[in-house]
Amino acid sequence: MNKDFLNNISKIDFIFLTETWSNADIDLPGFKAFVSNTTIPRTDKACRISGGITLLYKAEYEKHISIAKKSENLLWCKISKDLLSTNTDLFICGVYIPPEKSVYFDNEIFEELENDIISFSSKGKTMILGDFNARTCKLEDFVSKDGNNFIIDASENCMLPKNRENFDNNINNHGKQLINICKNTDMRIINGRTKGDSLGRPTFHGRNGASVIDYIICDQDTFQRVNNFIVKPPTYLSDNSQIVAWFDIQTIPKTEEHDQSKPPLHKLPLQFDWSENSKTNFRKALNSPETQNKMIEFLSTNFTNDINGVNECVTEFQNILTNASKKSLKIKKKKTRRKITNIANKKWFDKECRIKRHELRKLANQKHKDPKSWSKKCISNSSQNIQRYSTNQEKRIPQK
Repeated sequence: MNKDFLNNISKIDFIFLTETWSNADIDLPGFKAFVSNTTIPRTDKACRISGGITLLYKAEYEKHISIAKKSENLLWCKISKDLLSTNTDLFICGVYIPPEKSVYFDNEIFEELENDIISFSSKGKTMILGDFNARTCKLEDFVSKDGNNFIIDASENCMLPKNRENFDNNINNHGKQLINICKNTDMRIINGRTKGDSLGRPTFHGRNGASVIDYIICDQDTFQRVNNFIVKPPTYLSDNSQIVAWFDIQTIPKTEEHDQSKPPLHKLPLQFDWSENSKTNFRKALNSPETQNKMIEFLSTNFTNDINGVNECVTEFQNILTNASKKSLKIKKKKTRRKITNIANKKWFDKECRIKRHELRKLANQKHKDPKSWSKKCISNSSQNIQRYSTNQEKRIPQK
C-alpha cells in the first residue's frame, strides 16, 4: 500500500474513497471497510469496471457504524447516536456520479439520491459527500424568500453565511440538479462558506483546467457542528483533491465535582444610552438628597484593609452610581437574535409532513424558474394544505 496514501488518512476517522474501480475489500491496519456495488463494463472495449465507493473507518468505531443501503453510485452508512452523543443517528452517503456524457451515467441517479435523503432524514440527520461531477458556480442552494409572499420558511436565515464562494464560475446540468436537491431537501453545501475554505477552492485538476466538482453537503443542524473544512492541494495520487471536514461531537457533561472547580459567572453590568441631556440629568441625580445621603454614609464607613474590604468598597460605590444612572438615564436594551427552531425535531413532524414540505419546496423552486407559468393560487393552496395538516398534527400530538 502506498505510504503517502497511508499518511493522508492516518489521522482521519471516516474516509470515503470514490471511483475506486473495485468492489474488493480493503485490508488496512487499524481500519475497517464497507464497499459499494460496481458497474459492469458496458462496452466490449472496456477493460475495467466503473465507479466503486469505499468507506474506511477506524476499527475502534466498528460497533457504532453500519451499512444502511448501497448501490452502484451510492453508499449509505449509519453512525450511531451513541458515538455522536446526540439524540439522533447520522446517515452519511458516499456519492459517485459519472459525467453526463459517460455511458455509465443514469438519469435516475439524482432522483434516487433525493428520495434517499427524504427517507433517511425522517430517521436522523443526513450528509452526502463525494464526486458529483457537478459544477454549481454560486447558485443559491436554498429557496429565496425574495418576492415570495406565499411560503413562510425561516430556513434561508439559518445558514450563515448565506452566500457561498466558488472558484469555478461554470454551471452544468449535474450542478443544476444538485442545487435542486439542496433546495428540495433543505440541505446546504459546505464548500465555500466555512472556515478553511472561504474562497471555494477547486477540487479537481485536469488537462483542461481546474473545477469544483467534489462537495460535502449536510442538513442545517449538522452544519452548525462544522468546525473546519479544507480542500487539500492536488497530489499525484488522484486528479481529485482530498476534501476534509471536522465536526464537533458533544461531550458528556462533567460531574458536579468538576463543575464546582469552575469560577462563578457574573452578569455584565447594565449599559445606558448617552444623549445630549444625559450629562445634566446624571448630575441632578447625583446631587439629589437620596444620593447625597448614600455618599455621606459611604464616606463614613470604615472598610477593612484587605481584599474583602476593597471589594465591599468598590461594590458599594458602584451601587450608588448605578442607582443614580437608573433614575436619570435610559437603559440600553440588549439585542437578542431570534432563535430559529427547527420544526423537523417536533414529535408531530412525521414522514407525511416531510413529504408535503418536500412537494411544496419543489413547487416553489419551479415557480422561481418560470414565474409567469405559475399561478399564485396553485402555490397558495399548497401552502395552506401543509399548514392545515401541520396544525392538525400538532394538536393531535401535544408537545411535552
